[in-house]
Amino acid sequence: MADIDFITDVSTGEFRITLGDNPNKVVGNRALVNRFEITFLTKTKLFLEGSTFVIDNYGGNAEKFINRPHVLNDLQSISAAIATSMDQTVQSMKNDEPVGIPNTEKIAGADLVSVDVVNDTVVATIKINPVETETLEALMFNLPIIRM
Repeated sequence: MADIDFITDVSTGEFRITLGDNPNKVVGNRALVNRFEITFLTKTKLFLEGSTFVIDNYGGNAEKFINRPHVLNDLQSISAAIATSMDQTVQSMKNDEPVGIPNTEKIAGADLVSVDVVNDTVVATIKINPVETETLEALMFNLPIIRM
């Protein structure tokens, strides 16, 4: 299976998913960042099985917290909503970590570095804190939130 790369180009506002050249799966810190991005954007779900409601709490539920008119009116509210979603994402990932996963793929936490407006798009910069890093470079990514 090829690597899946999530690419956000802040200058053009593009978000692309591409398959890399590596025939092996993504491992280490890159796998952790990919899993964080996917989990952050995953909605929690409520199912009805027979007459019983079943809740699937996995996900960051970013849309629920961020995509509200009163939140989108100012950057401070957006920052608070992103931070709430990040906390839920980290907790979901910790609760769902398989046994034997390497420390480079385990999450210790995440920090909101900044929320900026770039080319009329609100962009959040998020830093992922793994249990063990592979390089001295910080694991950060930009996530476009909304076009103004």
